[in-house]
Amino acid sequence: MNMIQTTVLTSLPSGKKKTPSGWIAFNAPCCIHHGESQDRRKRGGIMNSPDGTLSFHCFNCGFKTSYAPGRKISLKTKKWMSWMGIGDTAIKKLVIEALRLEESSNIIEKKKFVTFEKKVLPKNSHKLEIWLEKYLKKDLTDRQHQYIDSLLNYLKERGIEATWYDFMYSPDVHFDFNKRVIIPFYWKGNIVGYTGRLFEKLDKVKYYTDVQPGYVFNLDVQDWSRKFVIVTEGPFDAISVSGVSILGSEINDIQRDLIENLGRRIIVVPDNDKPGDKLIDQAIEYRWSVAFPRWDEKVADVADAVLKYGRLFTIQSILKSTESNKLKIDLKRKMYGRL
Repeated sequence: MNMIQTTVLTSLPSGKKKTPSGWIAFNAPCCIHHGESQDRRKRGGIMNSPDGTLSFHCFNCGFKTSYAPGRKISLKTKKWMSWMGIGDTAIKKLVIEALRLEESSNIIEKKKFVTFEKKVLPKNSHKLEIWLEKYLKKDLTDRQHQYIDSLLNYLKERGIEATWYDFMYSPDVHFDFNKRVIIPFYWKGNIVGYTGRLFEKLDKVKYYTDVQPGYVFNLDVQDWSRKFVIVTEGPFDAISVSGVSILGSEINDIQRDLIENLGRRIIVVPDNDKPGDKLIDQAIEYRWSVAFPRWDEKVADVADAVLKYGRLFTIQSILKSTESNKLKIDLKRKMYGRL
């Protein structure tokens, strides 16, 4: 481990625990700085990767930040370090260490090669088409038949065709996967994670996700004839318009590199909410384009727009409402009440 990893990990509070997916869970220090009550349920998570990357995600207030060797320590990460109890003098030393690593040609060369570990899906996960064959042959239990019905109805209600993605289903009751549609995450043909979305109306967490830091959803299947890539927050949004998803409302350094390496115009379509404003700020910083489609006020995101207007119209409305100039982006934000 490098000096930055060691310092951060030794600053973690007592009572931390490691999850099966590799995250270290502990009480997040950021919530009280974002208008939330103090975390006492270990909603903060840190991922320490072998390549020296550190990623933090608060599953309570949504705060995220990361550091990767070969990059400077951002102001956001320095602020998080101070919340973690790391003193100013120690942070200054870490900043100097990050600069040293940035200058190291070996480290800079390594960061070009992004890899993600293979992951195992929930028990007895199979592609939806296999379950549909059993469904038509009536080779399912009554309960399974009912769940497949509910899953198909859920996709239909969201305006998503079952053929648009490699959807899966598992009868595993662990974490209620038997009531979730599974979206596998692919990287170079391998499954490297997944998310399970409830299709039953239950008072439980809607998404159960196993994702590795830096992953960009749907990157593998981009249409190389396109001169643009649409960046969305959620996986259903990306599926709806054949775009990519950052699986949240903030982009980390690895995701930025992966998206920019596509070598095309990048168009960000944030959700119509407060977290979406953070994404606009990052798009301006990266000099990416931002779309401001004038959809009905009840349309919360891209997937909602596809449901209401159809796929083609939604993509056209995104392209026609795209701005690249910072002043124009800020003007549109004010016009449409995003500030």
